[in-house]
Amino acid sequence: MKKIYILLSMLPISLSAQNFSEIQTGMRNFYYSAADIADIDNDGKLDIVMNGAIDSDGDGNVDSTFNEVYKNNGSSLLPFAGFGTDVTHLGDIRFIDYNNDGLMDIIATGLSYMDVVNYKHYRFKNTGSGFLKEEDLPGKIYGSLEVFDFNHDGKQDYAINGTQYIDGIGFRNTLDYYKNTGSGFNMMGNWLEGTQNGSFKVVDLNNDNLLDVVVIGSDINGNAVSKVYMNQAGVLTPTQDFGPVGVGKIDFADFNADGFQDIVVIGREGNDDGYFAVLMNDGTGTLTPQQIPVADISDASLNIGDLNNDGYYDFIVSGNENYNGVVKTYIYNPSNQQFSEGILNGVTPLAGIVHLFDFNNDNHPDILLSGFDWNDPDMLSLTKVFTNTATDANAKPTPPINLNLTKNGNRFNFSWSGATDDKTPVNALRYEITVGTTQGGQDIAKYVVTTPSWFLDLDPAIENVFWSVKSIDASKVYSDASVQNTLGIKEHKARISLAIYPNPTSDRVYIKGEKVSEAEMYSMDGKKLNINFNGDQSVDVSHLPKGVYLLKLKIKNEITTRKLTVK
Repeated sequence: MKKIYILLSMLPISLSAQNFSEIQTGMRNFYYSAADIADIDNDGKLDIVMNGAIDSDGDGNVDSTFNEVYKNNGSSLLPFAGFGTDVTHLGDIRFIDYNNDGLMDIIATGLSYMDVVNYKHYRFKNTGSGFLKEEDLPGKIYGSLEVFDFNHDGKQDYAINGTQYIDGIGFRNTLDYYKNTGSGFNMMGNWLEGTQNGSFKVVDLNNDNLLDVVVIGSDINGNAVSKVYMNQAGVLTPTQDFGPVGVGKIDFADFNADGFQDIVVIGREGNDDGYFAVLMNDGTGTLTPQQIPVADISDASLNIGDLNNDGYYDFIVSGNENYNGVVKTYIYNPSNQQFSEGILNGVTPLAGIVHLFDFNNDNHPDILLSGFDWNDPDMLSLTKVFTNTATDANAKPTPPINLNLTKNGNRFNFSWSGATDDKTPVNALRYEITVGTTQGGQDIAKYVVTTPSWFLDLDPAIENVFWSVKSIDASKVYSDASVQNTLGIKEHKARISLAIYPNPTSDRVYIKGEKVSEAEMYSMDGKKLNINFNGDQSVDVSHLPKGVYLLKLKIKNEITTRKLTVK
């Protein structure tokens, strides 16, 4: 495949430095670690779970596997819950709400530090006060976990990629899919060709609301694998190989804000040469590698986010460069569609894992790092959090204002529009969709999607749903929930007969055809307005400025909305 090179400027173009300051936490120093970040208790602050090994007795030697959840109290991260001896390292760990109760559960895979062939895979249920082990299963090492809803039933599934040892068979690499049934998981082994020391992502590449898969890593024979699988009516079909990457990491973002997700890859090719590229998506799911010519980075980790507060996705990389720990940022320039290496101050260079997250809710991405300090002769592994000291404003995005729901058989089709952001282009916004059977509920679904539409195939008994959407900018800042968070309560067996007149109006609007018990008015930016709903089912709007508004009406315990123009 032809390689297209992105030329990096010798000096960053129109970039200011990204400055960070370390904060003190109660986190352990982890070796061979993995981490995930989520709000485990819905208090609005992001928490962390770490998977790895530690020096438990302080003698300078790693001696035990250790996993722990750290709670964000607004100023630090403190130990909240451990998992006893049934824990893993050299694997991966993820938050997942597998029972849709609004509390983040945990899945982990890897092996015990004291047992080199005891590859394990655990599921831990969030009880609200801690985590309870629910499953103890065969697991994998040198791999990764991803959480997603592949079959669109609202229940979060997951997949594990990596190396597994099986008695009587030996080692093998598989990518296994765990389908959430609501009462457990059904495992589909060898869902796709598995790899070790690699990475995979489940992402909608062509905006058809079907999830595709990108995989890199080494197969069981040590050959580098880099494949794209497109979802064709529920069947993952290999459609493209790109430059083979035997060891590395991938992530995705819509870098050029064209509405389609691109892939960034860093790692080592089969001949151990460095590979660093952004795979630009043409909208059909075909990816064109645009390599970034930089010095080789081994043991790399990467994560995406807006680091210079211009609204476009950038990415951060940590790893080992010529036996020196490095942490580097790569900033996207929308004017020439190229990446430039950023200036990063105040961050200890560690070779391990890196995550961007908003620790202190200031709408700027902070950094979690865990890995080896190559500058220390004892090669200690450290875990650190650095807060972004930027003072420039980044407003949270506005929520979508035009929510639409249709039902065809058991399929609910959701779509929305109208979200805006002060920095991030609308095409590059992501969305969190929440669906429940009651107002404010999320017992049907809650997760992030990359398109302004989605569908769910639900149980035939479900006819009415409540749903809302939040928009998410490139700094991973969430909007408020859409004002229509109680919309979608539609009786699909009988249509509401309703007339709103006159529309447009200048002083008063009348509602005829159904008995309305409640009426509310909203501006198109989601602000609730003061109105009087009269006994004759009229609403006085003479005090409102000219414009378009949303009139929300409650009829027979159902909610419907109509657009109203005030002239």
